Amino acid sequence: MKFHPAVLMLLVWTGCIIAFFVLPFRLENRVMTLYGFMILVLFIATYCAGALVAARPQPQRPRPPGARVDFRLTDQILMIAGIIAIFAAVMDIQGRNILDLADAYQVRSDRAGALLAGSQSDSTIWFQLAFLTYPAGYVYLVREVAYRSRPVWWRAAAFGLAPVVITSLAMGGRAPLFYALLMIVFGFALRRQLFPVRPSPRAARARSRRPFKLGTSAKVGIAALGGIMLLYFVQVFFARADVAGGVEGMFGVASTSWGVNFNGRFSNVFFALLGPDGTYLVFVFVWYLVQGLVMSNAIFTDYNGSMMLGSYGVDLVAAATRRINGQFIADGYAVLLRMNTYGFLPSAFGSLYVDFRFFGLIPCFLWGWLSGKVYANVKRGMDDRWMLLVPFVTVGIFFSLINTPIGFSNGFVTHVWMIVAFLAAKVQRASFPPMPQGAMRLSAR
Repeated sequence: MKFHPAVLMLLVWTGCIIAFFVLPFRLENRVMTLYGFMILVLFIATYCAGALVAARPQPQRPRPPGARVDFRLTDQILMIAGIIAIFAAVMDIQGRNILDLADAYQVRSDRAGALLAGSQSDSTIWFQLAFLTYPAGYVYLVREVAYRSRPVWWRAAAFGLAPVVITSLAMGGRAPLFYALLMIVFGFALRRQLFPVRPSPRAARARSRRPFKLGTSAKVGIAALGGIMLLYFVQVFFARADVAGGVEGMFGVASTSWGVNFNGRFSNVFFALLGPDGTYLVFVFVWYLVQGLVMSNAIFTDYNGSMMLGSYGVDLVAAATRRINGQFIADGYAVLLRMNTYGFLPSAFGSLYVDFRFFGLIPCFLWGWLSGKVYANVKRGMDDRWMLLVPFVTVGIFFSLINTPIGFSNGFVTHVWMIVAFLAAKVQRASFPPMPQGAMRLSAR
């Protein structure tokens, strides 16, 4: 981990605030209050305090030579989960046109409406099974890419990427695809620490004469995968705009329904350089990352509903509560609907406030403390299993702009699989023959 969790959290939210106020966002029928900003600062400070209590910033200590992690049991568990997820997702999409983006958007809207009414989900048992197993693919991607000296790419595709892609198509969502891409990127970043390359000068000169060096094909593959996912996101955004009557209609929807537009200072520069379509894409992409700042401010300022006790921020808790007391869900979301914050991303801290009010500072502190513990164990360098957790901790901090780590993109189930993989792995130390007696006496001196 390059940055201490507290430092990274401050950098992420500073970047969010700068992006919101520098880009030409303009609020329509929304007001941001100083009180809301103060509560946001309180939550961020609480997270940072927890992280600093667990560990102070420190340098990376050298890893012991010869140590490695035995992932045999972990691989078996994650591969079985991936197979189940693929089979269940394929069964769920039978008879559906999963490539119809407008239909996928309608399905998501219907599910949001059902959640607002507190009615039970009409999802099939196959969908539920895929929902519980596909996040194992995220963990397998990190394991395969980061920890294997020579990654087996067909395994990464079959047991890591395929469960996520097929289930994402069944759900009609984009977040799982983006999450999977981030796990691949972080997996490659971890490889540089787990398999450091120290070439000889002759090898370095030989590589400099070659047009492609080792790893280029993998980088090209990641870039291609990222391009495909980006194209898919763009098509989803334009499909949504078509429902509203095109890009111009979508800007109107944003102004009247979302309470925000992209016509502030210097917006004419964006329209002149990128045109309406390009400007719309910039607006929508960045809005996904900064809306938590706006929505959390509204929640901190005006939310007066009852504590939702986790049913707002965690999908599984919401699903269980809908079966037990659907009216409780409906009442809580009715308050958010009146505030025009329902259906928007509340940030991690807005989510904690809706679920627990100021008691949310307790899980916020615990989140920071756990992040700091992962950081401390990675910096110690004694147990490489802790590096498996780094991508999930880092992505959780980045997407605190959207929701908590256990609330973003089925995060609770994802972290359960992460813990299972961590506990199933075993650290193996290299055994060395005893030193000669004379050598031992010499070293003792």
